[in-house]
Amino acid sequence: MSSQPLLLNLAQAAELLGLKPSNLYELCRRRAQVRQAHPIPHLKLGKRLAFRKESLEQWVRTLESEVRQ
Repeated sequence: MSSQPLLLNLAQAAELLGLKPSNLYELCRRRAQVRQAHPIPHLKLGKRLAFRKESLEQWVRTLESEVRQ
């Protein structure tokens, strides 16, 4: 069984993506304002955002495949 947490917090997800936490937060916040083709996958747990590492990795792969087309 893996010792990694099921969900990443904002700072952990930002580090994984190479972004500042404030930039990642803003990208997630804009999701509600603008219909993005591929919004960043996240959950709202109360006032906090949470991210699955696997979902973020799949999101990046999706973006990469669109760039190649």
